[in-house]
Amino acid sequence: MIKLVAFDIDGTFLRSDNTYDVERFEKIYRALQDKDIKVVVISGNQYAQLASFFPKYQEELIIVSENGALIFEGDKLLREAKIARTEIEKVLDVLVSEDLENATTLCGLHSAYLLKSAPKQYKEEIAIYYHALKEISNFQDLPEDDFVKLALLVPEEKTNQLLEKLNQATGQLVQAVSSGHGSINIIQRGVHKGSALEFLNQHFDISPQEMMAFGDGGNDLEMLAYVGHSYAMANAPEKVKKTAMYQAPSDQESGVLEILERKVVKR
Repeated sequence: MIKLVAFDIDGTFLRSDNTYDVERFEKIYRALQDKDIKVVVISGNQYAQLASFFPKYQEELIIVSENGALIFEGDKLLREAKIARTEIEKVLDVLVSEDLENATTLCGLHSAYLLKSAPKQYKEEIAIYYHALKEISNFQDLPEDDFVKLALLVPEEKTNQLLEKLNQATGQLVQAVSSGHGSINIIQRGVHKGSALEFLNQHFDISPQEMMAFGDGGNDLEMLAYVGHSYAMANAPEKVKKTAMYQAPSDQESGVLEILERKVVKR
């Protein structure tokens, strides 16, 4: 029996224009609620941005943001996996040496931060994913906040090379992972979507075999490997499809909603 369903947002739940079939979702969501099935929105994005997609339900949903670093039930913070400032400074030194500071967003509990000197195009793109966003003069004088992630947006063809370089430089406490499309996240080592579901397993006493998850990117691999019912989207790369047990229709075809209707709601 499924007791929890979790889905990634970009490339999984949302269509390419950042929309979804609201009316269809509302019917499915009510049916899941009637079955006492918990719904988890799980993403590398910011809590404020994720909550904005579900204005009717954000007080009920479990929202896992920043790749598992922050877990909210409604507006209640259940888990925070912050990175020590000394580690943040070490990573920022590497990014400055690689001339990547203007492609970097520092993600905190209360806001995300980017440099005033960052290109306009970067600022506009980042604003899509971070609704609580502030510009700062430099990364040397860090604002007062708890930091949980650094996010980079780089040319897609350079992703693997940068991942290797960053992981060599950052040591044992943090790690760099790709979520696809040139996006790199630097988070506390051991913190990922899989560990977030493991936390929810213990918090709600729901076993992995009672969980269903959907994903399309490299940062979904641990989550898909953890749950008993895992779906890779048809638009996912081969590595993700090999990790998942099953395949769902693409994000453009509302694959998450299709599977939930067929496999969970109509049972």
